[in-house]
Amino acid sequence: MFYFGFGKVRRFFIFHSMYNKGINRENLGEYPKALNNLFLALSLMPKSFKTYIAIARVNQKNKTFLNAIDFYNKAIMRFPKNAELHALKAYVLRKIKDYDNALISYNKAIQLDGEKVNYYTERGNLKYQMNDLQGAINDYTGALCHNNTDYKLYEQRAFYQFEKKNYESAETDYKAAINICPNNAHLYFMLGMTEKLLNKTTEAETNLKKSQELGLVIN
Repeated sequence: MFYFGFGKVRRFFIFHSMYNKGINRENLGEYPKALNNLFLALSLMPKSFKTYIAIARVNQKNKTFLNAIDFYNKAIMRFPKNAELHALKAYVLRKIKDYDNALISYNKAIQLDGEKVNYYTERGNLKYQMNDLQGAINDYTGALCHNNTDYKLYEQRAFYQFEKKNYESAETDYKAAINICPNNAHLYFMLGMTEKLLNKTTEAETNLKKSQELGLVIN
């Protein structure tokens, strides 16, 4: 019994040694060597969630995207209800422009964990790439349901509203963003440009002037 217990402890320490070496080599940009260490670590502890994540991440950094996806798939087989894995896989699928499968993975991530703001924003940005502007707007609305204090969420939704020519909605969102971040020159500029399109000349001139006062150079 003592020998078995010692063997488990030894395996635990070797695992952590290999894992930490892999992470250190990842940080140094030595991706093939990092993968060698991480695979050794995984062979010692095949249920290590963080090792699956690390191997896939290193493959992403090494631009071996298909290997990253393959490893996310293997990880998902072991941890099918982990939303993060589905979202990370979706991100890599976006990188290789496999938008349809990326959307499926984001949908699964949100189904498993509907509280994560970044899942909504990433899926919204994907939908924009897929020319689904209304879908992108809807996802940023979903994100704002979970966090209405981040001006960037209003700003991005405003941009999508602007692109869809929903200028009144864009104006509302730019104003909401400015309420949270009142010294952002770009927000005043975009608000002014939106108001120009709404024929609100006085308001547009005021906000464009404000953007210049805050340091934005308008050519």
